[in-house]
Amino acid sequence: MKRVVESHLRVRYAETDAQGVVYYANYLVWFEVARVNYLRALGFDFRSLEQQITVVIAEANCRYLAPARFDDEIAVRAWVEEVRRTSLVFAYAVYNRASGQLLTEGSTVLVFVTLGAQPRPIEIPTALRQALLAEPADGECEEPVVVCKS
Repeated sequence: MKRVVESHLRVRYAETDAQGVVYYANYLVWFEVARVNYLRALGFDFRSLEQQITVVIAEANCRYLAPARFDDEIAVRAWVEEVRRTSLVFAYAVYNRASGQLLTEGSTVLVFVTLGAQPRPIEIPTALRQALLAEPADGECEEPVVVCKS
């Protein structure tokens, strides 16, 4: 079973185009919100983590299934799909909270690198790796943990 963390958002007017539909790149912003909330739910502060190392997005994928519109309440679910030596894969699903309709699916590949002018891949910090690989607590996967409402 995978640990799933859910973030609740309301679509803001600035996130939409002239037709009131969410501009496609904003889904990647929502993925970032969900990813940071996932790490926070594990007890990791992303800001503190990035003071020690840098995390870069090496790949981002997004599959659009249905539009989100201004003022919709959405849920962005995030989970870790794969933990590698120097990188990890997050997966995401965006739902309309009122209808339950799946709007978007996606993923990002994060690579951990050294700070400085010549960044090089490094191993995921041990404490973070252990938290990512730990089995979720009983019941934690049946219902996602909501960590953010905005």
